Amino acid sequence: MIKLQVEGQPNHVKSFLQDIGQRPQIELVHQEVHNRGMTGQVDVSVSCYIRYLKESRQQTIQMETAEGVKIDIPMWDLIAVEIEKGVRVFAGKVF
Repeated sequence: MIKLQVEGQPNHVKSFLQDIGQRPQIELVHQEVHNRGMTGQVDVSVSCYIRYLKESRQQTIQMETAEGVKIDIPMWDLIAVEIEKGVRVFAGKVF
């Protein structure tokens, strides 16, 4: 487990924590907020305990064409978002 200390304005800290929480290779185990919570203009300090899942950096997307041909696309740092029922957007790195 890794301890990550994040300090700064509440809105910046909150955005940063949301961003790292969406990454598939990082599991946010626990966080402790110091300095009166995540509101206002006073800088906050957050201690995060994370698990770095190195082996899950590469994932494979499998698509099927109308003819039934399967296409595998390996991607690094994959982020998948369902924008509406049955419609997904994928972002990642392809090498």
